[in-house]
Amino acid sequence: MKKYLLSVAVLTASGAAVHAGGPVVVAAEPTLAPMAQVMHLQTGEWHGGYVGGNLNWGKNPISGFLDDPSGASGALRGGYDWQMGATVVGLGAEYDFGRLRGSDAAGAASSVGKAATVFGRAGYATGAWLPYVMAGYTWADGNAGGTNVDLTGYTIGLGVERKFTDRWSGYVEYNRSDFGREVAFGDARVRADKVKLGVNFRF
Repeated sequence: MKKYLLSVAVLTASGAAVHAGGPVVVAAEPTLAPMAQVMHLQTGEWHGGYVGGNLNWGKNPISGFLDDPSGASGALRGGYDWQMGATVVGLGAEYDFGRLRGSDAAGAASSVGKAATVFGRAGYATGAWLPYVMAGYTWADGNAGGTNVDLTGYTIGLGVERKFTDRWSGYVEYNRSDFGREVAFGDARVRADKVKLGVNFRF
């Protein structure tokens, strides 16, 4: 009988504590993924297409010229990347609408510009970063002392791209286009070295 009364008293006291605002067990809040993990999920995927542009500075080191063609320019770029694990390969195209201007051995104005390039690239993704190498083929307009010539040659380069969000990325790139020897340029080898700073919108 005493045990029964003691049990009733304990239950009554517990109920009173609850009604009186006593301690209540609160369910644990769900654990949220760390922000770094969320950002990795957003920026670690490189598969897909992109369009963008860059500002660049270039120079044509041509033997015998009084003033090597050089200058700043801008370009539009687009392409598509495929990702297999950490390996990323892609195809792309770029049109540079500027001209590098200088003067030949006789002091006549000369230029190289309006360059269109198709290229492939391969890189190794480390989260939001993508270092890569690229190679392609370039067509450009040349002018030496009033003589217009069509320039064609290979382009090689390297760069690094970084995703800031799942849609936007920025990149820095160096490349060299080699158009071989050209009679209009005094039978000198015509090249274009460029450093580029650009952004891409990915989709």
